[in-house]
Amino acid sequence: MKTKEEYYEHIKAIRVILSDPENTKCNCPKTKCEWHGNCTQCVASHRYFGDHVPNCFQAVFNSRIKEMVQIFELVATEKEKTPDSYREYVKEMDRKGNQS
Repeated sequence: MKTKEEYYEHIKAIRVILSDPENTKCNCPKTKCEWHGNCTQCVASHRYFGDHVPNCFQAVFNSRIKEMVQIFELVATEKEKTPDSYREYVKEMDRKGNQS
């Protein structure tokens, strides 16, 4: 376990990282997503439904999981991505709903 002094130094390092706007930009590749750039709502939604990990975390987890899968001689396949056309459909339906 870290000492309280080590913990404090760790927190200071995190603060430096978070003070750079480059490190806090949404890096999710799903730029047409309704929640792109609003990471708090995105993560809250994924946490609530628990159906999959947010896209921005998938690369990190997938690389680690693939390493473990190889150890157990298993096969891992990625979940099919939601097509961008579905996101366009949501926007279209929202516009139609607002016209009523």
